[in-house]
Amino acid sequence: MKKIGYVPYSRDLSHPGDRRRVVSWSKSRDVILETLNPLESDILVLSNGANFGKWMRGASQPVVIDLVDAYLGERPSLVRDILRNLVRTIRGTSNLKWITYTKHLEWACANCDTVVVASEEQRTLILPFNQKVKVILDDHSELEKTESQVDQHEKQNADENKIYIFWEGFGYTLKHFKHMSIELDSILKELNLGMYLLTVQSFPRWGGYIGRVNTQKLIKKMFPKSHSSIEVVPWSVSNLKTYAKRSAFGIIPIDPLDRFAMLKSENKLLSNWVLGIRTLCSATPSYARVGKNAKVAEDLILEFEWKKSIYEIVSKKDFTLQMSAVNYLQLNHNSEILNQKWDSVIRESGATSFGEI
Repeated sequence: MKKIGYVPYSRDLSHPGDRRRVVSWSKSRDVILETLNPLESDILVLSNGANFGKWMRGASQPVVIDLVDAYLGERPSLVRDILRNLVRTIRGTSNLKWITYTKHLEWACANCDTVVVASEEQRTLILPFNQKVKVILDDHSELEKTESQVDQHEKQNADENKIYIFWEGFGYTLKHFKHMSIELDSILKELNLGMYLLTVQSFPRWGGYIGRVNTQKLIKKMFPKSHSSIEVVPWSVSNLKTYAKRSAFGIIPIDPLDRFAMLKSENKLLSNWVLGIRTLCSATPSYARVGKNAKVAEDLILEFEWKKSIYEIVSKKDFTLQMSAVNYLQLNHNSEILNQKWDSVIRESGATSFGEI
């Protein structure tokens, strides 16, 4: 029986980058991942929480890197790149010998057997380093409604007369509100809208590790007129489902000057659709591609059109998730499709049949 070693983001495999990706596949295929001694395996899978150089130099088996963020497309300044590598070295996920984190990634991508990414745009970035690049999105089945859950049209706001906007994400991604916060602050106040932010109460300031930012204080600073109508809700799968039902529509703003974020995959948009929420989003390459293919291009927002777009959707009360988006999910983004893609990656890495895994 083939053994799959895995170096995860989190020891308990609770991180979304674990449970929505290779861990989800392993559970569907009844495969036990070797996380305590990953090198004692036939195939080694490394999350982006791994020190690639350390694990790859110790590996004699095929190595698969699950690289879901587009670091190689960011082109950071030399100083930023060096500091990122320093912080990651302190955290145990890199080494000073690489000088920059970009150099570490380039070496890892060029020397592993397969790189798994989360979008077509990311695949294009990796191809110069490795021709074996596979695109596999997150499995969002944990967000699907059960039969006992209320239909998405039956909103459950505490204040039935107030329309709520939905947003979810890591604390450090709240920075993407800054480029449009003046517009959003104005229309939240003008139309008496509320907003749910599914995130954490505080988060690290620098490099995702150092210092602390109080989320409520940050919101008050970005939204001086409307902060009293914005509720910070602790992130959990249960809360995602509950507050999605209470919300009219979702938003995903992305700062167009953030090259790293502009190359993010469509995962967050798809997760909102799985929750049943029509979503206005910045026109990033991945969102634009999916918006066009799912025939919801009207939900793509240019940099200075947030106020106009929100006003329009609220005035029309057109909050229903488009059927074309639902069809797109069913045809392109279901668990079995994703599992078959992982099947292919594992087979090509050394397991010729799943009887061997």
